[in-house]
Amino acid sequence: MLLMSSVLVACGGGTGASLSTTTTTTTTTPTGSNSNTTTNNNTGTSTATTGGSSTATGNTTTSGARLLTRNVVDAAYSDALERLITVSSLPDNALTLINPATGEQQAVVLTLTPTSVAISPDGKTAVVGHNNAVTQVNLQTASVMNLYNNLNMSVFDLSLDAQGIAYATPKTNEIAGALKSINLNTGLVTASLSLVQAGSFYLQLAPSLKALYLLDKGAQPVDLAKADASITPPAWLYDSPYNGDHDIGGATGKGLWLTEDDAYLLTAGETLFRTANTQDQDMLYQRSLSDNDNDPTTTLLHADHSQEAGKFVVILDKGIAGVNTDYRLKTYTAPQLVVSDEQKLSTMNLNNSGNPVIPQFVFFNSDGSKRYALLKQGTETYLLTF
Repeated sequence: MLLMSSVLVACGGGTGASLSTTTTTTTTTPTGSNSNTTTNNNTGTSTATTGGSSTATGNTTTSGARLLTRNVVDAAYSDALERLITVSSLPDNALTLINPATGEQQAVVLTLTPTSVAISPDGKTAVVGHNNAVTQVNLQTASVMNLYNNLNMSVFDLSLDAQGIAYATPKTNEIAGALKSINLNTGLVTASLSLVQAGSFYLQLAPSLKALYLLDKGAQPVDLAKADASITPPAWLYDSPYNGDHDIGGATGKGLWLTEDDAYLLTAGETLFRTANTQDQDMLYQRSLSDNDNDPTTTLLHADHSQEAGKFVVILDKGIAGVNTDYRLKTYTAPQLVVSDEQKLSTMNLNNSGNPVIPQFVFFNSDGSKRYALLKQGTETYLLTF
């Protein structure tokens, strides 16, 4: 049961390297500034490169896997721009707009190391989390708009609404660890009084419901909860009607993901819940993945939903604790959760290194006709279209 608790969204890691065929095509220097006294006149430098495809031969030849120039700490997808949005820490701190069709990679230099990223509902603005700060980026112009370094916490996860309000949860529960709202127009930061002890919580914003859904890791057992996002800062409303009855991913769960119409929540524990405006109908269990093995060590690492395709695409970690991991890219019908496609990553070899291919993030394009996976093998990061 959640009393004074809260949440936030997903992160990941990887490394990147450039292909020998990569060529620099453009360089621009956009500038962004803010009126807040904490940080002013921030400059973001944007560069564009074009990446090639993997030509490795291994257990399975995987065509169409593009080698990226940077690692991936966190990622999102802009339907409006048809771009993958990634944030990276190696070889530099940057937000990168990746055209998955051509491989073009346009980078916006960040002055701080990123921890997470979220994009606005219209897909045209991003907010990047850092230690004690957030950076606002205009994705249409590939330029920094504002940098605010007055959060007094390391950002674990983020969400961003259409009015320019970002919601952030902290990495730890130091100084109460409250969920914070950041007005990206003014830099004003406010802490929730009822969403505290929110360290390492995941969050999803449901704009049509004016709500935040949370993976409440402070509850025992771990639970789902809801907050009122119609007010600033958001206020806790209630938790789910269950008490450990369904697997939502546990303390090691990597997140929760909303359908594009805000009607359903898919959790790291392979379980689907219905959303609603009223408490008696909200967060009600619907079903688990059709091929759920009821093994608590099998979890979803990332997921995305396409309303147009009527499907979920997921990264499934079918691991045995302390023994091994078996990663798979799977697609399910929504909301029935019947499997329609599966690819085992253990059969893939992107660079012939012998290292395992480790998935990080997976997305649909805007019309649901393409799926994109960000994969790591050794010290290199790839974009796979499948």
